[in-house]
Amino acid sequence: MPLTAKPDFRQPRNISAQIVDTIGRRIIAGQYEAGGRLPIEAALCNEFGVSRSVLREAIKILMSKGLVVSKARVGTQVTSKKRWNMLDPYVLGWIIEVMPENQFLDMLFEVRLGIEPMASELAAINGGDAAIQAIGSAYKDMENAQTTADLAEPDLRFHQAILDATDNPVLSYIGATLHTALAFSIELTSRHPDTYSLSLPRHKAVYQAIAQHDPEAAREATVSLLMNSREDFNAVSKTHNA
Repeated sequence: MPLTAKPDFRQPRNISAQIVDTIGRRIIAGQYEAGGRLPIEAALCNEFGVSRSVLREAIKILMSKGLVVSKARVGTQVTSKKRWNMLDPYVLGWIIEVMPENQFLDMLFEVRLGIEPMASELAAINGGDAAIQAIGSAYKDMENAQTTADLAEPDLRFHQAILDATDNPVLSYIGATLHTALAFSIELTSRHPDTYSLSLPRHKAVYQAIAQHDPEAAREATVSLLMNSREDFNAVSKTHNA
């Protein structure tokens, strides 16, 4: 199912969250440049119609995400990308909305290639019966999907189940933290008209290698899955831009 717009993953529930969302988007988009300062408190309070205490609460949240720092006699300063908390789901969501799709996929697939082949290898080594069954269950649900849209949820669950099967809580946490980015990645690479027929054998190869406790085959199958998925997006993009 083609995407017509980048999804909005957040619905701010209160005025403080709305301020965080607005300023965060502006920082990610470059409206407030790294090294520069945010507008003074009075200006921001006037813009959002809030008290200084509400604004300061929002600024503290932005600081926790690594987007700004507060310095005495300087004010609130915007940080460089190197300081951003890239695993924060809000920061990731803002990046997804602002960054060109091709650039976003390049960034994410570099991360996935650094993590997922190793995770599949570890899952083949450490995965117990229940963990491997969870991978198989997700794959079976992919087989039973009736539409491309129905394929997305079990596909995402498949990759998380592999990370869980590593028996490494840090890898499991990384997968859960990257949930939003992975979901959008899967949606982008599912634009190919033959997604169903292409995706299933690639995932099956990964699942079978892990189930057979063959770490080398699991690693190779995962690399193949990721590289081919990236090429699927490139092929569709070239067709649309032709």
